[in-house]
Amino acid sequence: MAERDGTQQVLLDSAIRLFGQQGYEAVSTRMLAEHAGVNLAAIKYHFGSKDELYTGAIDAIVALMQPRLDMMAGIANQAKSVAGDDPQRQALVMTQLIHTILTTFLDTPALQKVIPFILRELFAPGPHFERMYTGIPKRLHEMLTDLVAWILGIEPDSVQAKVRAHAVVGQMIVFQIGRPILLHRLAAETYSATVIDEIRAQVTTSVLSSLGLPHES
Repeated sequence: MAERDGTQQVLLDSAIRLFGQQGYEAVSTRMLAEHAGVNLAAIKYHFGSKDELYTGAIDAIVALMQPRLDMMAGIANQAKSVAGDDPQRQALVMTQLIHTILTTFLDTPALQKVIPFILRELFAPGPHFERMYTGIPKRLHEMLTDLVAWILGIEPDSVQAKVRAHAVVGQMIVFQIGRPILLHRLAAETYSATVIDEIRAQVTTSVLSSLGLPHES
């Protein structure tokens, strides 16, 4: 990937922030330029249009996520050979993957600025939903579906496997989607290390239990 110049980067940063906060339709090129501190012509020069800046922002987010997704894929790909049919080992593999996913989405500062953009695109899909979907959630969902199907002894392409995997995702993503609610209940401004440890423990117990794997109560 070619290195971006300073103007391209500030435009991408502004696009990720403003589109994440307000959505595609509500953000004008003038707003983007003003937020980035550049002239309006810079958007056309570097990206061509607002739409291309938007897709550029998606591509930048996907690229930022790739190392973490690769780490998760490495855990998932080794699961069958490492754990075999041993429920205890299967539980250890799932625990490692759950902790990696939660750390990525809840406790990785560099990613927090892109989460609102990802969530807005996924929950209010725009014309470029497929681009975001293919780059991040599809890969994660397929990974979890394959693991869930293997643990439960069902077909990975079955409706049951996909729905069960989605239920696993839900038990984790709720702590990002519902972050403001939980923070308000905790009278806190951010998740502390103690809270994140508790989230990991509770989610791990819940997911392992739902899959019939041994877990600490």
